Amino acid sequence: MTTTKEQFEQRLAALHDPWVTRKQLEHLAGVSPKTIRNWLEARPIPEAKTRIGARSTQLIDRQTAAEWVRERLFGGRDGTSDVPSGPRLAAEPRPLGHAPGERLRRVDIARRRGVTPAAIGNLSQAYVDHPSYPFPPADGDHTRDAAAVAAWFAWYDAERPGYSAKSAGRAGTVHPPAGRAAEVADLLRTAIAQGTDLTTETVAERLGVSPDVASRYLSQAAQTVMPEHGLIPRRQIPDLFPAAIRDQMTPLQRRERVKTLLRRRKAPAPQLVVGGTEYYRRADVEALVASM
Repeated sequence: MTTTKEQFEQRLAALHDPWVTRKQLEHLAGVSPKTIRNWLEARPIPEAKTRIGARSTQLIDRQTAAEWVRERLFGGRDGTSDVPSGPRLAAEPRPLGHAPGERLRRVDIARRRGVTPAAIGNLSQAYVDHPSYPFPPADGDHTRDAAAVAAWFAWYDAERPGYSAKSAGRAGTVHPPAGRAAEVADLLRTAIAQGTDLTTETVAERLGVSPDVASRYLSQAAQTVMPEHGLIPRRQIPDLFPAAIRDQMTPLQRRERVKTLLRRRKAPAPQLVVGGTEYYRRADVEALVASM
């Protein structure tokens, strides 16, 4: 799960309806329809707090829905929660504690992350071939270096890359956009050709969808279109650092180094801004990094 407490509260504040739908639950929690179904099966909402609306749509009392989602994401007010079945990002990034020289089994990592061992197994497989941050490998005794695991989760929580399910292929695999995402890809190519920025609001208006949905389409299209034009987002600039330097830095240090580099007099300017993300010409950034 990638929803932070701040994001949850922002979405909740924008939810004014006294009765909400399942679709609104999905947006509030930032999860898929399948996840909502699984949650409802495991912890049904009291029937007294629901009613049937137009077109037989199930409606849920807003306050009840908010507390129900909050508990699923972050735990109840008493500190208890259902253990999620899938990998998740920490709601608030925090170090994974470990003793010097300690080694962890999959079940140990799962316990400290508050998920199931199977979830950690899926996560390790999904990121085994990540080009920059592969999941720390296990030795013959099925244990992993705790320091390496802690460093990996520090990146995972700070960068919030999302979870690539095994069925979707290895991390780094990019599929060509299709359907509405293909329409957004065309808009993106036009923006690049014209050298103009493209906002999420513009995409939402063109497609007739919500900004949240438009953002997902834009992100999917950008994964394919931007590399075609030799462009990379600002957040990926640290991936171009020499491994010997990059691996010794924390995520925060990498971001600060990027800020320093881009403040240089001869630093390249972003080519365009897409959905609030600055994109730079990769060749220009590589030249800048070479001068580190």
